Amino acid sequence: MYETTYETCGQYWPYIHHYILLAIILMQITMIGLFGLKLKPAASISTIPLLLFTLMFNEYCKMRFLPSFHHYSLKDAAENDELDEKCGRLEFHYENASNAYCPPGLQPVNFMTSESSSTPLVSS
Repeated sequence: MYETTYETCGQYWPYIHHYILLAIILMQITMIGLFGLKLKPAASISTIPLLLFTLMFNEYCKMRFLPSFHHYSLKDAAENDELDEKCGRLEFHYENASNAYCPPGLQPVNFMTSESSSTPLVSS
């Protein structure tokens, strides 16, 4: 007997997210129609912005989170590190790791090359 594993490393999450949001959108469209049939125009009209916010949230999630599913999983990254260690390229990666990514909020600010023509905030 083979042991069945169901680990997908999160590759199904974009599909699940898509189907959940599709169900929410269909429910909101149904509620707009139901409120229209019940002669509640205020409720029907107030549900339309909710539908638009849901669509905007879906687009935000696509831009923010979908690209992360095209990168390596942690297991694959560990295997690549072991391969680099065997080939002797690990030292090269350690040297370049400090410059690989620096968040914009942590980058040093050079006040002397300011493009504004106003006076500096701190005088020397």
